[in-house]
Amino acid sequence: MYEMPYNNPFKKSFFDLKELVDSIQENLLCPATIEDTNHRLHAYSSHEDDTDSARIGTIISQRVPERVINRLWKEGVIPKLMKSDSALRIPHIEDIGLRDRVAIAIRKNNEILGYIWVVEGGKKLTDAQLDLLKDAAAAATPLMSKLHQNRKRKEENYQDFLWKLLTGQYKTLEEIHDKFDELNLKKPDRFTVLAFRFDQSITRKMEEQISYLITTSQKITNHFLVVMEEELILIASPHPSQSDDKAFEDFIAFFISEMANRFSISGVKGSAGTSYSDFVKVETSYQEAQKVLKMKDFFPEELEDVFHFRQLGIFRYMEKLQKDLRTERYEHPAIAKLEAYDNQHKSNLLKTLEVFIQQDSNMNDAAKKLFVHTNTLHYRIKRISEIGGIRMTNVHEKMGIYLDLKARKLGNK
Repeated sequence: MYEMPYNNPFKKSFFDLKELVDSIQENLLCPATIEDTNHRLHAYSSHEDDTDSARIGTIISQRVPERVINRLWKEGVIPKLMKSDSALRIPHIEDIGLRDRVAIAIRKNNEILGYIWVVEGGKKLTDAQLDLLKDAAAAATPLMSKLHQNRKRKEENYQDFLWKLLTGQYKTLEEIHDKFDELNLKKPDRFTVLAFRFDQSITRKMEEQISYLITTSQKITNHFLVVMEEELILIASPHPSQSDDKAFEDFIAFFISEMANRFSISGVKGSAGTSYSDFVKVETSYQEAQKVLKMKDFFPEELEDVFHFRQLGIFRYMEKLQKDLRTERYEHPAIAKLEAYDNQHKSNLLKTLEVFIQQDSNMNDAAKKLFVHTNTLHYRIKRISEIGGIRMTNVHEKMGIYLDLKARKLGNK
């Protein structure tokens, strides 16, 4: 039977987190780790050779593996930890290599600074030992708070640098490299600017949730982050485990989905500019990401699955085309004829033509999109060709009409 020691080993100050985590192991006889709120490892005790794979993976990568984090969210473990002031038992989850755990949040007032995780052995911790773990979390608070403050100061220092990069204030690479050295930052070989737009102003709580997803996703390596009202901007590189720019598309889809699933924040739009190695091009990549968001606003259906600037295709040139058409006051004669016919006969041949071209002239796909039978669509296409005088087998003619239709739509908004 475990007896509470006369002198509580955690009712004192500790020099650092390593000293604290070793004291937890010594007094509870269980391996322990201390992580921050983004599950980055800050201290760990020794363990026996037969420890579980989740702990080994955490120590090797210095953060909890993504699959473990995702599963803990799915099982409701992390939300419970965030709400509880006491230590919680987490039963083993075999398929992610997680043995029985006890965990507790490290708090300062209502803010969570991190977590203590303890691997239970065959002999379970007693209630008295669980109370000791609560005292250990209290002892960790000033140490984690200091780390948190240091990180905030660093973030404030590079915000000005980031905005100067995004707005093209630096004209030479030498200026930029000097600033990297001054801030003691590692310059990545390549980078991409990612931009996210929210339906609401980003609160401090949302910033913490955003930082959590970025850090734990292990899909990208984030170098800079800035929040301005409803906008989140990142300068990032693919995570070492990812091979190419597809990592950004995967991350954007993941981020939007998880903001909704985990934190009930929907309506987020995301985009990515081109990857560059020259940091003078940060402004260019940023403007490209902004262009994607702007076009997605104008053409939500057409660009629903588009996140990267290179995926915009003809929509990259839509604003220029619309400006030219407005200046020249040009209207394609086939569009004018079909619109007049639709108005007179209450039909929708112009919309049918737009969808048909958008579906790469595929009868089956266009029919499904329009909710009509293919025979009906065949008849409509024949009438469109006759009324508009359009050669439906000529790709250049069709594409010209399609561009005019999209530019017209842009001009009406």
